[in-house]
Amino acid sequence: MVAIAKKEIQDVLSQVASWPAGDRIVLARKILETVVPGPQGLPRGLSAEEVIAQLNVPQPAPDDAACEHILEDELLRKHGG
Repeated sequence: MVAIAKKEIQDVLSQVASWPAGDRIVLARKILETVVPGPQGLPRGLSAEEVIAQLNVPQPAPDDAACEHILEDELLRKHGG
């Protein structure tokens, strides 16, 4: 482990050492955001809920035969014939 000069930093590290890795990563990101703020005002895109809602289609996925038929149709459309 790297020696740390400031006692406050060492105290914080000691305090969070037993946290789960995910929690420590969240803390590290929050600390980094105080130094280098992320882009402000830029749209982040869809939320996870919005993506899941878009992926939930009201019909079942096609079976293997239907997939083969779709591929054949697309190949014919693309390459002619």
